[in-house]
Amino acid sequence: MKPRRKAIEAKLIEESKSNPGYFKYQVKIQEIDGREHIIPSYGIDMTDAIKRIVKNENKEKLDILYNKKIAPITLYTMFALWMGSILSSALLNDYRYAYLATISLFSITVFIAIYSFIRD
Repeated sequence: MKPRRKAIEAKLIEESKSNPGYFKYQVKIQEIDGREHIIPSYGIDMTDAIKRIVKNENKEKLDILYNKKIAPITLYTMFALWMGSILSSALLNDYRYAYLATISLFSITVFIAIYSFIRD
């Protein structure tokens, strides 16, 4: 069996003052290398609090993957398409295509920038 991270202790600290029915827990996590650290979490019960911790960690991993792999690939693809449209316009001696491609790719870039700003 491969070594895994595990929750070795969870304590109920207090009931949430702002959200009735939710409780604050402190969950002690043991890493694969043996280190231990405490993570605070809120939940309806202890299982819910642990699920929220796992969900948050998975979201952080996905954000790292997006910033390292997906965002640069998208940017390089957009740049390649833009250069391809300019090259094809130069070969066809019709610069309308380059103008339209520049406007559309600029619009997509602005949309992605605004979406990333709102998401963060």
